Amino acid sequence: MGNAGCCSSSDGRPAYEALSTVASSVTGRKKALLVGLNYRNTRAELHGCINDVNNMQQVLVKQYGFKIEDILMLNEDQDKTQWPYKKVILEGMQWLYKDAGSGDLLFFHYSGHGSQYSVDKKAMPADCICPLDCLDKAWPEAVILDTEIHDKLYDPLPKGCKAVCVFDCCHSATVANLCETMVVKEGPLTAAKKEKLVKRLTRQRDDVAAKVRFYREVNSGKLDIKKKSREEMIQLLEKLEYPKRGAYFEDEHANYNYLTGLSISTLFNESVKNAEDLLDTRTKALQHVQSLKPGEGAKIYVGNLEQEEQTAFSKSHSNKDIRLRYLPQPEMEQDEDAAPARPLGQGLRGALQKAKYQDHELWIFSGCQDDQTSADAHVDGIYQGAFTWALIKALKTDGFMECYSNLLIQIKANLESGNYKQVPALSTTHKMYLDFGFLGRLKEDAP
Repeated sequence: MGNAGCCSSSDGRPAYEALSTVASSVTGRKKALLVGLNYRNTRAELHGCINDVNNMQQVLVKQYGFKIEDILMLNEDQDKTQWPYKKVILEGMQWLYKDAGSGDLLFFHYSGHGSQYSVDKKAMPADCICPLDCLDKAWPEAVILDTEIHDKLYDPLPKGCKAVCVFDCCHSATVANLCETMVVKEGPLTAAKKEKLVKRLTRQRDDVAAKVRFYREVNSGKLDIKKKSREEMIQLLEKLEYPKRGAYFEDEHANYNYLTGLSISTLFNESVKNAEDLLDTRTKALQHVQSLKPGEGAKIYVGNLEQEEQTAFSKSHSNKDIRLRYLPQPEMEQDEDAAPARPLGQGLRGALQKAKYQDHELWIFSGCQDDQTSADAHVDGIYQGAFTWALIKALKTDGFMECYSNLLIQIKANLESGNYKQVPALSTTHKMYLDFGFLGRLKEDAP
């Protein structure tokens, strides 16, 4: 893991500078499809999704030059013909791509429930989004699977046309099924986080240093361990400051009870070399954190998210004003003896790697990982999606001119500042696209 930096071209310049005429400029029409579902008066009701798309509409118009007439809003505040049923959403996707060509910019935003659908209990689930009518119709016909999203939003993209999609819903990390995915597992250090981390690492280093002193004394040959009672061994541990443990490691009642059930003599078999190696590791970790400045130190993954093992993240959140943007798949009868079905979505990555997809300029933001839920929360006095809130806040912080990779890092930092556990992701078709400007704008491009 390491901080994402700008990809370089063959002449050493950042890729977004070398290719700015191809991948940064937007010379044509700008269109947006914004879908927000609150599922009002249903068992699946949310509160912040319509606010999400209203807020995003304001950002697109005021900061990125979109025209109101080129933005299609699908939500329950519109005329009923524009309520986000499956048919209406799919028709909206067709509208988004109608007459699109080189130089155009297309933007899609979905805030609502996300889910996963399995053909049967033995099949790998497919990510999906949940239109309004999925509550009373059979799945998978009533949901929009990742295969359909691929067919409607990714496949038709003309050469030279750029598309940006945002999915603020649960189980959305690989809904894009693209070749390169960036995940910010931990945001950059703040001053408070650094102070807390330095304190913890200092304690860990000091504990290991005490163990080194202990093992050096034991291995010096001056002690005859076999002749010492357990009480005498504990006295020796105390004399050499072997670390004790309490409920919170700093408890005034810390003791050696955690060694109960172990033969303390086994501690004396530890080699000095192992302890010294561990001390060296702890010391270097502490020095590294001490050298970091606020804003540095983010933990970042860039690669093929679907094919590499990912860390499991917690889905819990303590805020009582939070709802989860997740809708479970309805119960279905299963044949336990049936052969495993072909996983939904299989082969999409291979298709994207074909030559005809190499020219796709496509960026997909996901609100969380596939094993996580996205928060529908009360933030800054209104209900809104935690991810959409973090995205817009990051854009404001950077003057609405930032590259995609840095934007994702700032989004994660904003989520952490609000104690949201979800881990956002960004998928694209080429790793170098991570360093292009969001919606074609970069500080480096400003006059």
